[in-house]
Amino acid sequence: MTGRSVRWTRWLGARFVGGPALLVVLACGPAPAPKAGIVPDALDDGWSVGVPADVGLDVEGLATLERRIDDGETSRPDAMLVVRHGVLVYERYFDGSRETRHDLRSATKSITSLLVGIAADKGILALDTRAVDRLPRYADRLGADGRKARITVRDLLRMRSGLDCDDWDARSPGNEERMYDSSDWVRFISDLGMRAEPGVEARYCTGGVVLLGAMLGDDVATLARTWLFEPLGIGPADWQPAAGGHIDTGGHLRMRARELAKLGQLVLNRGVWNGAQVVSSAWLDDALADHGAFADSRYGYLWWRNHYQVNDQRTDVVFARGNGGQFLLVMPSLDMVVVFTGSHYNEPAQEEPLAWTGRYLVPAAR
Repeated sequence: MTGRSVRWTRWLGARFVGGPALLVVLACGPAPAPKAGIVPDALDDGWSVGVPADVGLDVEGLATLERRIDDGETSRPDAMLVVRHGVLVYERYFDGSRETRHDLRSATKSITSLLVGIAADKGILALDTRAVDRLPRYADRLGADGRKARITVRDLLRMRSGLDCDDWDARSPGNEERMYDSSDWVRFISDLGMRAEPGVEARYCTGGVVLLGAMLGDDVATLARTWLFEPLGIGPADWQPAAGGHIDTGGHLRMRARELAKLGQLVLNRGVWNGAQVVSSAWLDDALADHGAFADSRYGYLWWRNHYQVNDQRTDVVFARGNGGQFLLVMPSLDMVVVFTGSHYNEPAQEEPLAWTGRYLVPAAR
């Protein structure tokens, strides 16, 4: 699955409100050389580099987390990057390398949200654009039910399409595993029945994001490269095809960790990269706003929202997440971006990076 439900709990004094239940998994093999306090490699990729002290970040938090991972006291990510004040100050690959294009799973959804925002800025889509109007090839199916015909871009962005689709329920007719076995994913979703009026119930539905991607057009990969990746200096990103001639905009995009961090910095900078407005600040303000409760968290337009509470200090965070431990965390009040990739698919350990951030990184930035 690309998305998983979670339970939230306290952990050792740093509380992620809506924070994750944890599983400690022993790591095997020799520990790599520590990276805390060492300048990441300077490359011609748009990143300034430095050490944590350069940006007012206490290195001890990073060093402690690194030691616990190396000693097998907690689970092991594949990669961890920390950016503060626009400077990359920590970069380590526990498995794989800098060149690894990691499967982002459902973190892809938040990137799709950025593409929809650019399309809205260009006047190609609007929040009230209806799927039935944008997808004439599937209009007979999307228009078969009056409620279905009212599904809009906004409903799909908020996971409130009303379709009988729930990836967290294996019995759901629209569960993603059934979609993956179909010959045309968009047709599969378009054929689903309705369980609610659009805009009412929040249910996690990867198929709805695939439908949204189809509304962007027939060549999402080219749009993403032209509109988003090339302006940020992001190299080729591997999109997974979706049966029926579409692109899987709901998951499985492969990207390097340094490149994913750039998308976080873009969000932190309210849509600006190197002085150029890539996506409008107005769109991001709306996309990252609180559009309602979802599971035990809050939700924007395919972006999660929550906050850490460390003692009496609150730190708001918006984030992309994907099965296995893929996280892009953006904390505006700390001017900080954190990236984790991982391979703990369908395991509670996949949620540990949320707690690590609250225990080790948020206090370090005080």
